[in-house]
Amino acid sequence: MIVLLLTSLALPPSPPASLAPNSAALVAQEPTLDAKIAAAGKDVAKLLELADACAKAGKEDDARKVFRKVLEADAKNETAHKGLRHQLYDGKWFESLTELAKYKREEAARMKVKGLARFGEQWVPEAELPFLQMGWAKDDKGAFVDPFEVAKAKQNAELEAAGSKYRADDDSWVAPADFDQWEKLLWKCGDEWVDMAKANEYHAKLEHTWDLASDHFVVSTTCDWDGGNLARWHAEKAYPELVRLFGTAPKGKLPFVVLNSLAQYNEVAGNTPLFPEADGFSSLHGAYFADLLFDNSTKPPRFLGCGVSYWDRKDAKVAAWGPFWARWAAAQSFVDAIDPSWSVIGERVAAATTGGAPAGAPDFAPGFWAEKKIPRWLRYGAAAYVECFMKNPEAPEGADPWTIRAGAFADVKKAGGLRKLDEVFAFKLELKDTPGSMRLYQEVGVIVSYLLDGAPSKDLAAKLEAFQAALKTGKKADVTKAADALEKALVKSDKDLRKFAGL
Repeated sequence: MIVLLLTSLALPPSPPASLAPNSAALVAQEPTLDAKIAAAGKDVAKLLELADACAKAGKEDDARKVFRKVLEADAKNETAHKGLRHQLYDGKWFESLTELAKYKREEAARMKVKGLARFGEQWVPEAELPFLQMGWAKDDKGAFVDPFEVAKAKQNAELEAAGSKYRADDDSWVAPADFDQWEKLLWKCGDEWVDMAKANEYHAKLEHTWDLASDHFVVSTTCDWDGGNLARWHAEKAYPELVRLFGTAPKGKLPFVVLNSLAQYNEVAGNTPLFPEADGFSSLHGAYFADLLFDNSTKPPRFLGCGVSYWDRKDAKVAAWGPFWARWAAAQSFVDAIDPSWSVIGERVAAATTGGAPAGAPDFAPGFWAEKKIPRWLRYGAAAYVECFMKNPEAPEGADPWTIRAGAFADVKKAGGLRKLDEVFAFKLELKDTPGSMRLYQEVGVIVSYLLDGAPSKDLAAKLEAFQAALKTGKKADVTKAADALEKALVKSDKDLRKFAGL
């Protein structure tokens, strides 16, 4: 008890709470952000250092506040603009994507008046944009050329310089060391030289088609070589008739495809990766146009749309149709070459290259066809004409060359005759109405047949010449106007047209 009393007397009294030491008071007060900004003043370097410190501390709002202060001192400061996520375009900074999009729309409208379009960081003539998007470049004459074709021409020149010779019968180059194999009428399949029977077996597969070149075409075929040879012969017979109708001819050799059977034809048609089409029109006929065909193995992708048909030379029931469908397919390739859809192709290639939809996706087709200048009825009419309304190219000398046309006229009459021309011009193909659609194929052939061989009136002949002249200008408005005038002139000649065809 005494010890406890002494201990209590020895302890000093506790100080008042108000006098106790405060550890927080011993730490210097942290300056506020505004104070730090004020201290930096207009020193951009110090402000950027402060903004960086805020960002690293996870204080994004503070960092943005400092970056805005930087821009008050230096309106073009790149670091501050990027810190605020501003967009740089055309040498200007935009605070939001909405603001940038508005500027681009207004700019594009101004440039369009001047005939210019945006490509990368530069403005180029609108007519040149599609070719630039496809990766083409101008040659020494100022014409755009496909780099693939340039490379191919260069390779061919090198092969020729090395002594190789071109073999059109399989679109190949034969080296001097292999001339003796050629003389033996052997064919190189892979790394081997084989006889015709083995070559036909090798090329019957879709991955190893025969490629036979002629003056104006290259046919890729899985038929035997004789069938491919006949296909290119028939295509050449159709060529001058197509030039006669359109008054112009495409450059280069035109590709088309002839398959060896209906089974193979069905295998490649539709939305397949081989020869794809958008609308399924392959089911209406023995030929179609592969409007979704792109080579996606190249960078950028290349559009390879072409006519596709089949010729089953082993089936007596359908073999006779083979040459007709081959001419139809060749005609589709011809018309597409003189009336390409470069703008839509360029847009799709550019989009596919930057991660957009695949070049050959089905949604490509509507724009592809909308860009065409030649009316679809006339495009298909050209194909129908060379299919079964032109002179029979196989008619013996002295024989009636118009027997095939007479049969075609009879088929139209049997199907119900020629409908009103305006209905035919609308050319509405329907998979649900196969008979009606097949009838349309023939009806447009009748019209073209009259245009070319029916001794039309001077006015109608003049309208066709005007259409051909407009087509050469390359201007869609001119072609559309001329096509409308041609259609009206045909309507005026309706009675003569039907009389000519016996309808």
